[in-house]
Amino acid sequence: MNRIHILLILLVWILSTNASHSIAEAVFTSLRDGNYSVLKPYLDEDMVKAFSEEKFRVFREDLLSRYGRITGYKFIREDESGEFILNYYSFSFEKANITFKLVIRRINDEYKLSGLWIQEVNIISNGFPIFIAVILTALGGLLGLLIFYTIGFKIEGKELILGFLLVLIVIFIQPIIQQSLFLAFNIKSNIDILAKGAIFIVLSSIWLGFIAGFFQEGLKYIFCRGKNLGNALFIGVGFGLGEAVIIPIIQYIQLIMLGSLPETSLLNSILSMIERFLVTVFHAGTAITLAYSYSKGFGWKTLLALSITHGLIDAFAAYYQLTISQLSLSLSYLLLIASTLILLYYGIPKARATIGFNANWMSDLDEVDRKVLLAIGFHGCNYWSLRENMGIDDDDLRIRLQRLEDREYINVRFDNKYVLTEKGRIVLRKIMNRI
Repeated sequence: MNRIHILLILLVWILSTNASHSIAEAVFTSLRDGNYSVLKPYLDEDMVKAFSEEKFRVFREDLLSRYGRITGYKFIREDESGEFILNYYSFSFEKANITFKLVIRRINDEYKLSGLWIQEVNIISNGFPIFIAVILTALGGLLGLLIFYTIGFKIEGKELILGFLLVLIVIFIQPIIQQSLFLAFNIKSNIDILAKGAIFIVLSSIWLGFIAGFFQEGLKYIFCRGKNLGNALFIGVGFGLGEAVIIPIIQYIQLIMLGSLPETSLLNSILSMIERFLVTVFHAGTAITLAYSYSKGFGWKTLLALSITHGLIDAFAAYYQLTISQLSLSLSYLLLIASTLILLYYGIPKARATIGFNANWMSDLDEVDRKVLLAIGFHGCNYWSLRENMGIDDDDLRIRLQRLEDREYINVRFDNKYVLTEKGRIVLRKIMNRI
């Protein structure tokens, strides 16, 4: 009798073990291939409701986006808790080894999965220290500052600090605005967003992106309007530098508090540095454009256009963060690079025209030079009209015109008409204010 009892216990143990391994194999295969139908027959009724195909998809995408492709699994140990069998398996991913707890119970002579829990995550240490990645990211912002210094802009310390501090306003207020809508829908995580389907993901990305675009460009507009273009430029540079320095440091501190300092790859660190460089230069370009458009009377129109552009860039970036869509990431970078190049192509010459004046700038121009600039005026003038109006000989006039052109005060148009450059317009305004 004792032998029969022992054999029965052994048989039950073998059956439960085989069933557990079959369930673990189904979990592995479904996660590897994305096939929910492989796993569903092993779920009990409560688990089918709690872990639907949509939630399975979200769970799988979150795992793969964080830890890479799944490569294998192995059994660790088995425990019991009342009617439940607790099996622990280590699942191997490219970036981590994750311990899953499979909660199994016997229902009508069948073993079903009643729960699936992540017990432990061990990051595979073959990457780059996250602290060095933070430094490289900050370096991207500093490179943005350096590029403007290299091309001749004098660093404006007050404006640089102002732009840097504006980032603190963004960090504290922008997330509150962005999260308010999600809280209204009882959405507390990215997984909740993903669970609501593709349309909601797109709408969420647009919301996140456009709130960032309008809030940040609106904030810069408030502080850049009425500013000299060179000063406005450094508000934008300071803003980009602040994002490159403050945000990674905050994220690093959060990881320390959570007791987790994952590593990253050198390639990702370099890409983050390049991204911060581009973003810093982008903010500089938008700041110049906002200040210039305000001075010309169409500031609100430019603010709207730049906010939409910024919103689209960030919307694509948000969609990538939610779905790991490489296409979305590529579109975000392409739009960022294209808009930055356009802004700088038109903005830098205008900003450069506002620098280089000192307290003795008037001594570079004698009375006749000033009269020449006044004669050319804001609408231009051809050589023969200048000669007739000025009453000076050809050689003297040609020398003066060449000198003014060398100083970037005037240009010769295709129809041989002399016109003021942006720098020349500023000089003329200064002359008229002194008359």
